[in-house]
Amino acid sequence: MLKDLKCFTVMIVVFVLLVGLASVLAANEETESSQGNKARIALGKIKSVADKCSDDMADAIGEMLSTALANTNKFIVLASQERAGLPADLRVTGTVTRFEPGAKSSGLGGLKKKALGKIGVKTKSAKIVMDVKLIETSRGRILKAKSIEAKSTKWSADMTSGDLVEDVELTGALGVYSNEPMEKAVRVALAQTVEMISKGVPEEYYRYTGEEQYAQESAVTPAEVAAKEAPGEAAEDMTLYTKYDFVPGDKVIFYNDMKDDEEGEFPYRWNLDRGVYEVVRLGKEFWIMCTDNGSIRPKMPDAPLPPKYTAELEFYDNGPNVSGNYFYIHWVDDKGKNIGEFLVYANDNTSLAIKGTSLASKTLPTKFTKGVHTMRIMATKRSIKCYVDEVRVANVPKIEDFNPVGFRLRHRPYKDPENPTLFRGFRFAEGGKSMREQLDETGKIITHGILFDVGSYQIKGESYKTLKEIGQILQDDPELRLSIEGHTDSDGSDEHNLTLSQNRANSVRNYLISTYNIGPDRLEAKGWGESKPIDTNDTPEGKANNRRVELVKL
Repeated sequence: MLKDLKCFTVMIVVFVLLVGLASVLAANEETESSQGNKARIALGKIKSVADKCSDDMADAIGEMLSTALANTNKFIVLASQERAGLPADLRVTGTVTRFEPGAKSSGLGGLKKKALGKIGVKTKSAKIVMDVKLIETSRGRILKAKSIEAKSTKWSADMTSGDLVEDVELTGALGVYSNEPMEKAVRVALAQTVEMISKGVPEEYYRYTGEEQYAQESAVTPAEVAAKEAPGEAAEDMTLYTKYDFVPGDKVIFYNDMKDDEEGEFPYRWNLDRGVYEVVRLGKEFWIMCTDNGSIRPKMPDAPLPPKYTAELEFYDNGPNVSGNYFYIHWVDDKGKNIGEFLVYANDNTSLAIKGTSLASKTLPTKFTKGVHTMRIMATKRSIKCYVDEVRVANVPKIEDFNPVGFRLRHRPYKDPENPTLFRGFRFAEGGKSMREQLDETGKIITHGILFDVGSYQIKGESYKTLKEIGQILQDDPELRLSIEGHTDSDGSDEHNLTLSQNRANSVRNYLISTYNIGPDRLEAKGWGESKPIDTNDTPEGKANNRRVELVKL
């Protein structure tokens, strides 16, 4: 009897303790709920410098990170970096520096083509390293930076399964690693990244309730935020571009954006000379693939090239561990004969030849990383310059009796199914008057040389030369005041384009102020969206002309 009484007493004590603990937990949960304000955060582009991580795989990592952040219920994640006219307070950027799936996987980086079939991956270990930064958008201040490292060997990982962001779908080009150690390594890295961001965000930024409303107790009121100018996103690091002097032509004559192409078909804006070409999908984007020695010509009439012009072509390289393909841009005469060529080949070699004479050859300082690279030509009355990415590889004086009327693209693939010859985005444009001439004659500058990725307002490094010229004009004329005005094409909603163009104008203004010490009172920023086109929005060339920045004298 006494024994039963003691047991009953112990049960009562345990019950009281459990009730008390539940009350405490409920109180804490209620407090957390009442204080559960969210921070507005934008995810910048995740880049890759790792040989085995393609740009599409890096994009997929970014998509998964965006979902993982949203699933914490701590953040309003802005995929397009702006929403309802309000900018993100914080921005996350990242670079994949190591990506080691273990056993060799396909080098196609997510290339989808019916004839290639399913890609198999037999890796038993995996490792990923990412450099991640948490940035305060308004001042460009880095709040937190960390190198995230995650490993997985034979499905053992350095985190418990509950910390693997398993509620996030493995997306895009990463699908080739489904149910493989690389998948778990990526999930571990994402979990560590989410933890770093959550701990690194200052408390004052948790000031939104629901999706868009400010918390009443927030230190910043809606009126104060509305009064603040929406900050432009910081520019890319332009250190590599200080010797880069390429400026794209102002009037686009031909541009192949591939938006109306169909997968598996011949690219409809080109004429076939010979070879086998078809449209394929790499991740979410269309490319033209050549599977045999061949050449094609853009569908534009033969005519003498303008005195000043530029030509650009993107190509995809699978990195230094595979044989490099051959990419040619030929100049063509009025008889259809090749009379000049700019060639990139074997991962790091370039050459320029005109009228059968070799004029320049250069080996790049490093072999191509896996991903997208660009060939560029800039011709004037005085010279022809050629570039690969940010490196100028040729600079030759004007050639007498050199009179091309068009272009031809030629390709020599290595016929390796894991290393297809892929290219896209050929852009031919006429060069116009100098910026100083435009400003003196018309009171404004129209430039297509300030570049942004689709949907982004981060200035690309290739914009260095154009921004340097604008900065020099402002420094040479201390009384000059300019309105920096952003314009888009008609793709996307009116509201999105208006906000995007405003943020791009802000980015340019902020860059000029911080880089060239221009007084803030000398520069204004205005976004017009798609409301002031200078060309049709019915063709790729017209849309390319409409995407521009104008600097109007005040």
